[in-house]
Amino acid sequence: MRRPYPRVQPDPPIRGSALLGRKASFDAMRTGTRFALCWRASIVIVASFAVVGCAVYGVQPAIPKIEDGADWQLSEGCRVYEFGVLTAPDCDILTGQGIAIQITRIRLLNLQPGQDNRSTIGIEFHPDQGNWSFSAPYVALSMAGGSHTPSHLDEAIVFEKGNRPILERLPPHQQRYELPPGEKRFFRLRFAVPQNELRNGFALRVTGLQREGKEVRVPILQFEFK
Repeated sequence: MRRPYPRVQPDPPIRGSALLGRKASFDAMRTGTRFALCWRASIVIVASFAVVGCAVYGVQPAIPKIEDGADWQLSEGCRVYEFGVLTAPDCDILTGQGIAIQITRIRLLNLQPGQDNRSTIGIEFHPDQGNWSFSAPYVALSMAGGSHTPSHLDEAIVFEKGNRPILERLPPHQQRYELPPGEKRFFRLRFAVPQNELRNGFALRVTGLQREGKEVRVPILQFEFK
C-alpha cells in the first residue's frame, strides 16, 4: 500500500495590522533613523532630521514653504492607511526640472541629558532622466545664528534600482556622487547644530545638485513650527 504524502499547510495570508507592521519594519531598516513602527514613504529626495521619531507624533511638525520657485511645486505626501484610517501627511514633496524632493516633516524631540542632539538631514534623489550628481558641501542649513554646512556625511545608500528595492551602501566620504536615473540614492548629513536651535524656524538650501555639470537652483525651503 502506498503511503499518502503529508499535507502541506500554506502560510496564512498577511492582513491588517500584521501587513502594516511588516511594511513599517522594512521601512525602518531603510532609513535607519526611525523606530520599527514608523512609516516613511520613500519617493524621491528625502530630507529627514534625526530629531524625528515615533515618540513625538503628537508634536506639530515644521511645515515648509518656498519662495521664487516658479518652476517648482510643493505638495503634501507620505500618507498611508493604518487600521483603515488615512494618516496625516508625513512629508512634503518638491518637484521640478526632472527631479523630485521629498522632505520628511520635522518634529523636535525632548532628549535626555547626554543624548546626541545634533541635527541630521537625510536626502534621497530620484531623477527622471539626464546626467545628475550631488557634490559637497551638499546643502546649507540656515537660522538666526548663521548658516551651516554638514560636518559629516554619515552614510550613502542606494534604496532602489529599476523600481526594485535594494540595499546597497556607497562609500560615505566622496566629494561627488553620481545620481543615475531610475535609482533612489539616500544621503544622511550631520550638522554641528543642536536641534533646539531649530525651534524658531530654519531654512534648507540644496546647493550641491547638478545636471549635465551645471548647478540646479532649488528653491530655498523655509520651515516653521506651527
